[in-house]
Amino acid sequence: MTPTEAEPGAGRARRVAGALGLALPFIVWGVLVVAPIWLQSAHGCFSHYDLGIYTQALARLSLDDPNPWLSARQIRIFNDHFDPVLWLARPLVEVMSPMWAALVAEAFLVLLSTAPLLWLHVRGRLDRVSTALLCMLLLLSPSTVDAVMFPVHPTTWSMLPFILLGLAFHFRKHALLVASLVLLFACKEEFPYVGIMLAVALWLRGDRRLAMGVALLAVAWLAFVIGVRPRFGPVVDYGERLKRGLQEGLGPFLAERFAPRQLSRVGTLLLLFLPFGIWAWRERLKPDWKWLLVLLPMLGIRFLGMAWRHQYGAPVIAALVVAMVPLLLARRPPAWVLVLTSVLLITTNESNLKQLVRTLASPSTYPSMCPGNEARLASVERAVQFLSTHREGRALLGGNLVTPLASRDEVYAVGSPQPEGRPVYDWVLVEVPPLGNIQPMTPEHIAALIARWRATEGAEIVIDDGHVFLARGRFTDMP
Repeated sequence: MTPTEAEPGAGRARRVAGALGLALPFIVWGVLVVAPIWLQSAHGCFSHYDLGIYTQALARLSLDDPNPWLSARQIRIFNDHFDPVLWLARPLVEVMSPMWAALVAEAFLVLLSTAPLLWLHVRGRLDRVSTALLCMLLLLSPSTVDAVMFPVHPTTWSMLPFILLGLAFHFRKHALLVASLVLLFACKEEFPYVGIMLAVALWLRGDRRLAMGVALLAVAWLAFVIGVRPRFGPVVDYGERLKRGLQEGLGPFLAERFAPRQLSRVGTLLLLFLPFGIWAWRERLKPDWKWLLVLLPMLGIRFLGMAWRHQYGAPVIAALVVAMVPLLLARRPPAWVLVLTSVLLITTNESNLKQLVRTLASPSTYPSMCPGNEARLASVERAVQFLSTHREGRALLGGNLVTPLASRDEVYAVGSPQPEGRPVYDWVLVEVPPLGNIQPMTPEHIAALIARWRATEGAEIVIDDGHVFLARGRFTDMP
């Protein structure tokens, strides 16, 4: 075969290899991250915080009740966090259960955060290596994986508006910038502070009128959240977490926040960008430092609140990833950057991947608190169906059982906020320890409760089979 005859085949092989390389992050994320988490969700592995909270919110959210009361959280949803982005997921409840609506919405929005980058690739602005690198960091960073492993929270959903906002900033698309900023604000009440720093960045860049508009929007949003929202009922003061420990003095306060376990989490987050940073430094490529100003409020909140895990790292990753785009538009990174970043993604995700792979490999036995064996699942399903049809009266549940019963009125979670006074419950349903994710309670506490409930005068035990305990009577949650 002549060289000219071999070239078309070689070109096709490179294109196929390139397409597979670009698809690989999505395949790995779908198979090794999303699938195990959905399997665990189906097996009742997650406590009331946060899957149960947002499942109950989606189950009750409607035009007739736009700020529904969450009995298991003892607060109205938007008086807890102000995250009206939940309305984007509400239509899914018409075609699937509230739990699956929440899970599908979260996975879809995280996945959709890569779409603007793929669009740049299709338009020829980003090469394949750069696009793969950015998508890998978005989907497979430990921060994103950890966020998806802690379902469900709109802070994780903020990845999409952050990517859109960053691209709108870089490409000076003002209408897109405002639209994505509103969507970002709708994800959590902390993000208007990002808007204030974005206004500073726009002002420094010379976009003075736009900066003023963004600043006014951010301040107005904050005024509503801080000043107006409490008039609709008590709100949770999450700012208290930022000051926790300050009464002991500034030294201990800072020492706790600079503790090795906190710094190691920051290091893990930033380590992924080391190969890219070394290459950019050698090539004398500099990021737009004005865009990086938007990171300051998020980093400050996470530092003071010691909140680097679960959903908290996802928007930080998105902001850092979109900061890389202008540099990658100017220069294609060498293969070693992609390879080293891939190695770092594997090594920094080692503990997460072990758990996720074990779920796929042994779903009937792992995790041990929520094994997917037939006997346990059948018992839980029987109890859930019983309470779904017997909807009268208050039901006190193990935290992981709030999710499948979120559509039922008067559900409460053991260890979560309860009605004032000494509330009495008509039903109790928990898994028998050590089964069930009952955080923040201990198995010993649940065992003591079951022993007391069994002995309650007039109790009618419906199920007590070694897997679940379901009873009707007059119960309290005191051991």
